[in-house]
Amino acid sequence: MSQTPPSRDEFNAQATELINELGTRAFCAPPGKMPDYTLFVDDNRVIAEPRSEPRHPYGIHCEVPEGMTQPQMDEALQKWLESGEAYEAFISTNVCRFNC
Repeated sequence: MSQTPPSRDEFNAQATELINELGTRAFCAPPGKMPDYTLFVDDNRVIAEPRSEPRHPYGIHCEVPEGMTQPQMDEALQKWLESGEAYEAFISTNVCRFNC
C-alpha cells in the first residue's frame, strides 16, 4: 500500500528545523562529495541521516560549488528549498515508495 508524501510546505518546514539545528554546512557539499547529513523522510517526518547510517548516500542534499562562503551557502540552501528543488529531488528519489 502506498503512503502519501508530506506536502512541499511540510517538507520545507521540517527541513528548515533540521537546518537551523545542525547548520547549513551539514547539508551542503560540492559535486561528487557528500555532506555530513542528508535529508530523508521516515513516516512522513523529515530526518537528518548522518554519514554513519547506511541510508546516508540515498538521502538528498544541496549541491554547491567548491569554495562557497558561509553567506553564499546559506543563500544557496534557502533557494534550494524555496524553489521547490529540494522537494522535487525528494519526490523523484521516492517515486515508487509513494506510487507503487
